[in-house]
Amino acid sequence: MAFAQWWRNRAAQLRIDSMAGLLLALGLNVFVVPFAFAHDSAITRVARDVLLSLTLLSGIAAVSNHRGQRVIVALVAGVAILFLGTGWFLPPAWTPGLRDETALLAQGVLGAVIGINVFAPGRVTFDRILGAIALYVLIGVVWAEAYQLVGIHIPDAYAGIHQVDARPDRATWVYFSFVTLTTVGYGDITPIAHAARSLSILEALIGQLYPAIVLARLVSLHVAADGSGDSPVE
Repeated sequence: MAFAQWWRNRAAQLRIDSMAGLLLALGLNVFVVPFAFAHDSAITRVARDVLLSLTLLSGIAAVSNHRGQRVIVALVAGVAILFLGTGWFLPPAWTPGLRDETALLAQGVLGAVIGINVFAPGRVTFDRILGAIALYVLIGVVWAEAYQLVGIHIPDAYAGIHQVDARPDRATWVYFSFVTLTTVGYGDITPIAHAARSLSILEALIGQLYPAIVLARLVSLHVAADGSGDSPVE
């Protein structure tokens, strides 16, 4: 009995540590690397690839108590990390957009799995709160990747974007994504193509609805746990 309790506590601590690590890697990759270094430097690319890999690996550990989810995340993460690695050895023309597309897929799947855990029934645990924050940041990251892919495949999809070496750097897409997600709307970058406009509308809607839905869900879980006599927050 004591061993079982110890194991549950250890598993819970692992989920908290993994989710905190995921959130830290996301924060560095989104808010530090794109703006701290030159977009075309080797250190920027190394930092991005390492932090993205750490994000995916932390996500696998964060859902370690759900075998099916862990397997799914591990598979897509393995594919994404494989393309990150091979991208250093293959000419960019051989795999146009594949690095970005696999990164988009892996982070999208990770976000979906985290979302399932955030909104699932049960007590409001600290790793669930961290997961809600990580999911919000992941939404901005996934949309930044999607905006970048639209910009690659549709010329002049956006107006007001400063071109660097005929291609906007990642900081531009991150900036535009989070400005749209938070519905700040400075108006300096405007989507022109239909795909870009559709993505922007959907992200703005999520940015409006997500905080309210998450807050309502966590409060309802807290009240339900409190009414049942369980510890509401773990």
